[in-house]
Amino acid sequence: MSKLSKLALLLIAAVCFQCGKDDTPSVVPNIYFPIDVSALESPENSTFEFPLVLDRSTDREVTVHYETNSLTAIEGEDFLPASGTVSFAPGETSATIIVEIVIDEYIEEDEQFRVVLTQSQNGVFLNGSQQALGTIRNDDTAIQVTTEGYVSADSYSGKSLVWSDEFDESEINLNNWTYDLGAHGWGNQELQLYTSNSQNSYVHDGNLMIVAKNEGNYYTSARMKSIDLQEFQYGRIDVRALLPKGQGIWPAIWMLGANFPTAGWPACGEIDIMELIGSSPNYVHGTVHYGDDYTQHQFTGQGTSISFGQTFSDEFHVFSIDWNEQGITWYLDDVEFFSIDQTVSGNQNYPFDNPFFFILNIAVGGEWPGYPDETTEFPQYMAVDYVRVFQ
Repeated sequence: MSKLSKLALLLIAAVCFQCGKDDTPSVVPNIYFPIDVSALESPENSTFEFPLVLDRSTDREVTVHYETNSLTAIEGEDFLPASGTVSFAPGETSATIIVEIVIDEYIEEDEQFRVVLTQSQNGVFLNGSQQALGTIRNDDTAIQVTTEGYVSADSYSGKSLVWSDEFDESEINLNNWTYDLGAHGWGNQELQLYTSNSQNSYVHDGNLMIVAKNEGNYYTSARMKSIDLQEFQYGRIDVRALLPKGQGIWPAIWMLGANFPTAGWPACGEIDIMELIGSSPNYVHGTVHYGDDYTQHQFTGQGTSISFGQTFSDEFHVFSIDWNEQGITWYLDDVEFFSIDQTVSGNQNYPFDNPFFFILNIAVGGEWPGYPDETTEFPQYMAVDYVRVFQ
């Protein structure tokens, strides 16, 4: 047999060897996320399920590697980091990636993370890459509060603790506090409606929470007072609190003379242990108001500040007065910054030698702080860790 004939036979054999075999390559599918996922943070939505699909079936197993990335949602705080491999068996076109959500009860902004596809086998990513966005929506009402900050002494030489509210019960103690209610401007053209609603005042995690809210076309807040319940004449008074901030926000920790219902203001006297104007969130004021009647109202006061760049909303501080027969001295974190004596009122009545009651509130707007604008964020809150009176 000639060499040419042998070569022809080998070629025929090679062709026949391929007879009956499918030389069509397996179809390579596109892999993609059909939707993003958005849901409320709640026990019912403790996992986010991200559907993952192939745009066609294939006779091969398809594997996909994925991982989660933080955006505004933080791994470990808002969701549990996840990574791994998803497999599509031959003929399957759908699978699911599951990410666990961290459930809490605190008010937060809506937060986002993403699931990113990183590698694949026997499939390609549609448009060259694929990621899905997870949006954790929030409708909680509790406010998360730091515990950091200054803590005052438990005792003082020559004085005993005669009363305190540590706010360590589950509800506001109505043996200590009642409410001012309504929306009357309160003499300062303020905007808020004071309520007894549990959204504006409540106890949580050992703090009294006073919350100012924007209700759309009006504002709500709370003004707690101890009139006819807890009234004191003289003493070292410590109030540990974390304060709100923002244009038009006006928190105060203060006292009025217990004879206010009969004597009126300012004849009853007013002791402002602390006031803050929200547009100056690192500066607080200590003041007294007095005068035989409204037409003779006078006030005397002074302020103090913490370091530039810090605010009284960053952590707790202790606002104090030491009040006795001679006068009143103000302290911030046990550092004196202002004092008065009995000569402060001049030829008018000196009203600060009578019992006084406490008031804790957040006002919104008014002549002194001005009014909220587009920079003011809500809700704003004052957290009060304790009120203590030593005598």
